[in-house]
Formats: sequence, structure tokens, C-alpha cells
Amino acid sequence: MKRLTLTFDNGPEPPFTHHVLDVLAAHGIKATFFAIGSNLRLKPDAHAALRRAKSEGHRIGNHTYYHAYSFGDVDRDDAVEFEVAPTFAQLGELADPALLVRPYCYGGVLDSRVFKPADVEAFLTGGYTCVLYNSVPRDWEGGDWDQRALADMAGRAWTTMVLHDIAMNPGGVAEQPIAKLDSFIRQAKAAGYEFTQEYSPDAVLMAGGKILQPIDHLVTGRTAGSGAERRVSNPLFNRRS
Repeated sequence: MKRLTLTFDNGPEPPFTHHVLDVLAAHGIKATFFAIGSNLRLKPDAHAALRRAKSEGHRIGNHTYYHAYSFGDVDRDDAVEFEVAPTFAQLGELADPALLVRPYCYGGVLDSRVFKPADVEAFLTGGYTCVLYNSVPRDWEGGDWDQRALADMAGRAWTTMVLHDIAMNPGGVAEQPIAKLDSFIRQAKAAGYEFTQEYSPDAVLMAGGKILQPIDHLVTGRTAGSGAERRVSNPLFNRRS
């Protein structure tokens, strides 16, 4: 049986996060919510939405504080600490014990902009669990994202998918792409997919101070202050279990 793991980025944003939680509860599905730290500080009732998510069995992860740049594109070696630590401070006891972190990636593209060598070292030293994905149906574009998702899943035994529990355009829940979540889940179930809260192995890049998957293609050769990109051979990239 093929498996599907749902993850939700860029929230929390009531009432859209609550809509997602309602749909997941109706289907008995557990997911992961990767929250933006500044949302927790600025948006009313954001903490309440995550408290509900945690109480209903969902995992809560860290999706950086500002969600403004990929670590590999910013000219500072403390980018991970700058973005990750304050988000965990906002999450407090809501954060999953595994310290789940999903870095910001432009348009969901996994390329050499994701990390600098210093960022990888920061993930390893911090003991963070870096959770990526293997499916991005670009729900923010609207349209038939559910059909794009189903087509993308078809050729894969286990999909870890990125969706978003936020508003993409003016209007309420009915006007947002996430309004199709219930229909998408029904179609996936009809196609025989098993929903799981675990992540496909290829989605977990680092955990417990170890690199678990190939990472070189996600790391730029740029070092802070260099002003240029260059491929480097770094021994930490060999720290795989």
C-alpha cells in the first residue's frame, strides 16, 4: 500500500489552520505543522491554534522566524541560530521533542541555496531534525492543486507532501486553495493511500547530530563574506549514519 504524509507550512493562521484541523479530525489523520515564529508573535490566536493541533495529536515543527530567505543565500554564518532559536522560543512546550525544523526553500525547490556549510554544522550541533519533502503540488497557485498532487504521488511509494494552512488570496476559507483539502484526502483514500504521521526516509535529512541522506546538492560553496559561490569539500558532509 502506498503511503502519504501530510505536512503544513507557513502557519499558524486562524481560521485557516482550524479548518485544516477540522478536516484532518474528520478523517482521523495526524499531520505535522511547521510554524513561522513571527506568526506566533504577531497573529492573534496563533498559539491557540497550535495548542489545539498538539492536543489533537499533531506534531509541531519550526519553519524559521521570518520565512524570508534560504540559509544558503544569506551572508551570515549564524543564520540558523538567528531564525531557528527564536521560533523555538515562541513554540515553547508546543515544539515536538525531536526539534523538527524545515528550512525555507524558494518555491519549494531543493537546490544548493538551502544551506551553507555553517548551516549544516549548526543543524548537527543543535541536534535538530531537518524534515524536507518529496512533493510540492504548489497549492499556493490555486487551481486544481489536488489533481497535481495526485499525479505527483502516483509514481512514488511514500510521499511526504507540503501544503499550507494559510490564506493565499482575499476571502474566507471557501476562497482558499485549502478548501480542497477534504476532496483531496477523499480521492487519495479512494486511490488506496495509507496516511501516516511518520516521514518518508528521504525527507529526513538530518537528526540527532547525524546526516542521514545525501546532502551535497543542497549546500552552496558560499561562505559568509566570500561574495561568491565555490564548491568545497567539507568533512562534516561525510557524517552520515
